[in-house]
Amino acid sequence: MIISILSFFILVILGHYFAWYLSLAACPRLKMKKYWLLAIYISITVIFLGSFAYLHQSISPIFAYIYVTSAVLFGLLSQLMLLGTFYYLLITISKSLSSLKVFLEKYQSRFAQALIVLALCLFVLGTYNAFFPHVKNINLDNWPEELKGKSVVHLSDLHLGAIYRPAYLNRIVNQVNALNADLIIISGDLFDGSDEFLPEFIEPLSNFSAPTIFVPGNHDTYVTNNEVERTVLTAGLINLVDSALIVDGIKVIGFNYSGRADSEQRRVIDNLEEGTGLAEIVVNHVPVDQAEAKALGADLMLSGHTHRGQIFPFSIVINLLYGRFAYGLEDYEGMSVYTSAGTGTWGPPLRTLFPGEIIKFNLR
Repeated sequence: MIISILSFFILVILGHYFAWYLSLAACPRLKMKKYWLLAIYISITVIFLGSFAYLHQSISPIFAYIYVTSAVLFGLLSQLMLLGTFYYLLITISKSLSSLKVFLEKYQSRFAQALIVLALCLFVLGTYNAFFPHVKNINLDNWPEELKGKSVVHLSDLHLGAIYRPAYLNRIVNQVNALNADLIIISGDLFDGSDEFLPEFIEPLSNFSAPTIFVPGNHDTYVTNNEVERTVLTAGLINLVDSALIVDGIKVIGFNYSGRADSEQRRVIDNLEEGTGLAEIVVNHVPVDQAEAKALGADLMLSGHTHRGQIFPFSIVINLLYGRFAYGLEDYEGMSVYTSAGTGTWGPPLRTLFPGEIIKFNLR
């Protein structure tokens, strides 16, 4: 977590300069007010981070609107940072390559403008990817005969709150119900922690058509007074924390949230002895502790948390932290392991390169 936060701040601090550098190259007239432009870029980030922190401490409709607006603007700024970094590196390299230097000197403004347009296109695509997750079908073989033909839908990291509102959740619920799954599993971060008024999400959550198991993630712990647990239970979801439960012939074990620093511990699981010999699914928000899940006899482990990096180049950091378990389907000593890219987003509602996802596992 510390590495992720430090990486974020270092990249963002440098990114302001690179976005500013690109903007001035694309529009030389801005040089008359270049410091105002830099101040605007910095202000977007400060307001975004400040309103985000405030909403974790207090409910405020005004700050919620400020947070949403600044989060969207920061998403755009992040793409200017990314393309600005590319432009700055290209200009630096051109100083050693005469042919490239001549080209950039001749078309510098137009090239910078093209990068600005590309940043806008990535922003539009990334915003679409954030709000419209794709359905992904995965076939899992070698399951017991009595479970063949059944399906499990996996959701993760919806981050409901100030940005992802009940209307969004209703759309996700309708998508999931259309898949006709036998079981739905939400592997944490159902709520963002930035808006503690959760009763408005009860009605759409109650509309899932199949039994729905919820295992909390780190953001769910940011909401105080057990409000998350009350909300999911009122909505009819099954809150599974360091406990096992048999649903439709499948034994599901939910791990309570713990960070990477607390991994390798052995949990005390309630009702663990029930359903011995049944097919097992372990749900752990963070993609760690595969060895513990395997020791419990799991056939499948489901996780989220990583968001598949969400915004490039943070995917590089995620891959360094979690290795081959950062995203997708992997094998751990014969146990299938799937880490979801997540359904919603954290921070800016933006997903560059890859959309959010709803996973349907078909048991065969």
